[in-house]
Amino acid sequence: MLDKAKIYIIDFEDSFTFNIATELYHYEKDIIVVPHDEFFSKKNFLHFINNIKTPTAVILGPGPGSPDEYQNYFFNILEMRNHPQIFLMGICLGHQIIGLMDGLSIRPSQKPMHGGQVKINFENINILVQRYNSLAVFESTKGQKELQIRQWDRGISYQFHPESIGTENRHLFFKDLLDFIK
Repeated sequence: MLDKAKIYIIDFEDSFTFNIATELYHYEKDIIVVPHDEFFSKKNFLHFINNIKTPTAVILGPGPGSPDEYQNYFFNILEMRNHPQIFLMGICLGHQIIGLMDGLSIRPSQKPMHGGQVKINFENINILVQRYNSLAVFESTKGQKELQIRQWDRGISYQFHPESIGTENRHLFFKDLLDFIK
């Protein structure tokens, strides 16, 4: 059974998951890291979604493999995204899973990186962020623009690792999530 927490980090069997938890512990929030198969089991997910009464965040974390492997979670992810008390964040694989769920194209990155920095513009600030990925989210099957960030009502997803020591101004990337669960 899932305990009540303000932030759930869904672990797709990736050691970076605990870096995300460590980054968020600095803000003194209740955090639970849950293996993806346990979180999305029918019994646990129904209990979770039916008992959300206060603002809660769910982070779909990074992981190995392809977002295609997690299509059986799409309905549950959509249910979370539509829940008024849930802020949904995707990081790396989580970003790709949400992109695929939304019908976007997932293809090999034009510049695959495993521990490299790229410069992005976030909130009108040029920031170096750390990437660890071979796949990327594209706006269409023929589009050439890799989508590093996607935002929607009560959610955001990142192709890069906002928690990484190689990412500047890490606090900016978690601001909306933290503001939501106050």
